Amino acid sequence: MLTQPYITFLSLTQTLSYTQTAQHLFITQPAVSQQIQRLESELKLKLVEYHRPHLLITPAGLQLADFLQRTNVQAEQLLQQLQTPKKAQKITFSATLSLSEFLVPEIIKKMSAQGDFTKINCRVGNTQQSLAAIKKGQSQFALIEGNFDKSEFDYQVIRSEPFSAVVSKLHPLAKRKSLSWSELLHVPLIVRETGSGSREILASLAYAENISLHDFTQIITVSEPVLIRQLLLQNVGVSFLYHSLIGRQLAQGELVELPLANGRTTHDLYLVYPKGSYFKQDYERWLK
Repeated sequence: MLTQPYITFLSLTQTLSYTQTAQHLFITQPAVSQQIQRLESELKLKLVEYHRPHLLITPAGLQLADFLQRTNVQAEQLLQQLQTPKKAQKITFSATLSLSEFLVPEIIKKMSAQGDFTKINCRVGNTQQSLAAIKKGQSQFALIEGNFDKSEFDYQVIRSEPFSAVVSKLHPLAKRKSLSWSELLHVPLIVRETGSGSREILASLAYAENISLHDFTQIITVSEPVLIRQLLLQNVGVSFLYHSLIGRQLAQGELVELPLANGRTTHDLYLVYPKGSYFKQDYERWLK
């Protein structure tokens, strides 16, 4: 467990304020300053720089804070595991909205059937929110499909998933044998919100064709994959989705994959967890 100076420093990196840190820890502001100075002296490192009116954490301080956060979260998780009877174990994980539609039910079903946990909590959000939950210790792992900094986390690939442009069978483009990106720009584009992995993947596909999402004449931003599917079925524009989200609609011909040049990709789905996690073997076992 972390000693008081490290706890104070970690709080300071989150508040970037001596006053707020003191209030949060119920100590005086001079005590915060003294603990930070003592820690810098012991470590022989400059952790904090103050340029009025801003307090900045040095690169060394940021690395230390990241390590302390991961260590503290895992220590608390292990302690909870040791103190809790096996039959009363709980688990909390995050998942992106897209994966909550087709992958999360499968995983929760298996966890429930195994009977290892009496409490299973799933936090649903976009990729950025899911990764932030891991860093803050709010989730033990996350199921995501978006791009992320692989140097910050450990991860396992769950599987690869087709991702492509689709429209209603009633849309004029549904009958095309070939299609260019420039021809797609005048069709309403239904996309997920900023921070979504699906949006990032689409942006990367378009960028490879020298296209920006801003080049589309109309963009409809929708945070729920289920609503996007409904809009497509009502013949409102085009969207890019994982095939597992629309498998039945594609099989029944209600939705059609567009023959868009370089508009289809296969993207990895990930199980992501804290770097160097003590629980790595558990995550790998669940994945198998």
